[in-house]
Amino acid sequence: MGLAEESRRDAAQGPSTKRLRCTKLVAAFAFTALVGVGSYTATYRALEIISIPSSVTPIPSAATTTVPAPS
Repeated sequence: MGLAEESRRDAAQGPSTKRLRCTKLVAAFAFTALVGVGSYTATYRALEIISIPSSVTPIPSAATTTVPAPS
């Protein structure tokens, strides 16, 4: 009984290929975790800002401000 094609290829390439593949996988998971934590933090902060009632009088926008006519 022979080895499967993938097993033969892995055996010919050696253990360094498996280690490199594992390192890439770990790096991909770490990157995904960092992106997930960043997204969670940004969303939490945005919701926190939105939910706090503002005690400052809002500044009127240019669309609602009336400009006196020139004399």
